[in-house]
Amino acid sequence: MNIPVVLLKNASSGHTDPYTTHLAADSSCPNVIYHPFYVPVLEHTYFTKPILTAFEPFHEESSVANATTHFPYGGLIFTSQRAVEAFAAAVAQIFPQGGSNPSGNEQRILQCLKHLVIPLYAVGPATALSLDKIRAKHLPACRVLGGEDAGTGEMLAGLILRDYNASHPQAMTDITSKNHSSGHKKPLLFLTGATHRDIIPVTLHSAPIEQRIGVEELVVYASTESRSFAADIATTFEANAAAPLRWVVIFSPTGGETLLRALGWLDDKTARIHGPDDPCWVSRNTFIASIGPTTRDYVKKKFGFEVDVCAEKPSPEGVRQGIEDFMRKRELLSCLVQEGAK
Repeated sequence: MNIPVVLLKNASSGHTDPYTTHLAADSSCPNVIYHPFYVPVLEHTYFTKPILTAFEPFHEESSVANATTHFPYGGLIFTSQRAVEAFAAAVAQIFPQGGSNPSGNEQRILQCLKHLVIPLYAVGPATALSLDKIRAKHLPACRVLGGEDAGTGEMLAGLILRDYNASHPQAMTDITSKNHSSGHKKPLLFLTGATHRDIIPVTLHSAPIEQRIGVEELVVYASTESRSFAADIATTFEANAAAPLRWVVIFSPTGGETLLRALGWLDDKTARIHGPDDPCWVSRNTFIASIGPTTRDYVKKKFGFEVDVCAEKPSPEGVRQGIEDFMRKRELLSCLVQEGAK
């Protein structure tokens, strides 16, 4: 049985998206083949100037030999691929255009980045994979931490507390200090979007005083719902309308209303989900999975809609496991096979 899986996200650039890889693997449900469809929900604007400003200490003549000392932060935090893309865009601006030779400052910054030795903390495998490609090219002395071992902000905050404090066992924290030579731990630079949760800075700031870590937040991108999302999702649904069963995976609250309207599940007057007796629920063949509790709770509070699956682990494996557990529990596949045999 072919099952479309509509993923409301951009497909990863530069490598095969992990969802494509995991959905292509053999299913634990017999005779099931998943077909992923990517429908971007968001449009992004990147702010590279603040990132370039963070590189200004590298303008000094003596900075190359002591890049890590001159850099005012002890590490970088990335919680989305968009933040990685903003960082990559900023680094790309350092390179001279038109094939000309880099200026003294440009050459110095590029050399400093190659000599910089700091941890790069990433939420989830997709962000870590994108970040590692940038690290290999421009920050070879750095290391990427997190990824598979930190699928949420809470998990990454815990990892940072363990790793960063282990690397600075004798240093105390002054939230306002960037002077590592004073015996204080340097703060971390958190590259984030205009809208984000504060779980990481709150966790690091509120740890016991001997473990506390300063965090400076730097907004490097902003996201809005894609202007073509309504048309794109309608086209995708039309393309697989004949499928006896399909899944939609939502990754953020943005686009929730557009999605529910496209499915015909939202009441135009109340902007809430239709009641249980509404004809839209008869012979329902579309099911919704959420990447995690934040998105699940948002659509329930805002629209009164309860997603069918909330992934226990915010990863391709977690989403697929949740979907397959749901289908087995509801015996959806056996029901469809019986209907097809009639």
